[in-house]
Amino acid sequence: MNKKQKIYISGAIAHHDLEERKASFEVAAAFCEACGFESVNPFNNGLPQPGDWREHMKADLKMLLDCDAICMMDGWEESKGCKLEHDVASTCGLTVYYESDIRTMRV
Repeated sequence: MNKKQKIYISGAIAHHDLEERKASFEVAAAFCEACGFESVNPFNNGLPQPGDWREHMKADLKMLLDCDAICMMDGWEESKGCKLEHDVASTCGLTVYYESDIRTMRV
């Protein structure tokens, strides 16, 4: 039995409308799952929203390090947390995808 690769969804959250961001992350997760991945959504890190940024980053990085890949949502370059997640993923050898890559993948 082949185990699905886990992909972490990375996108800007802080300083944005929380409900809009949750919806955007759900859409990105659905695209990733349609491409055969098991998506990992940082909104499901077990911490309340909104909350302490550092505590969320600690929880999110733990989730990220349990994944095989990361999906960088559009606009990630403007987010301090996303840049950190991108750096950790790249350094640790995770495959880095960008939202535009995922949206054009064939299932």
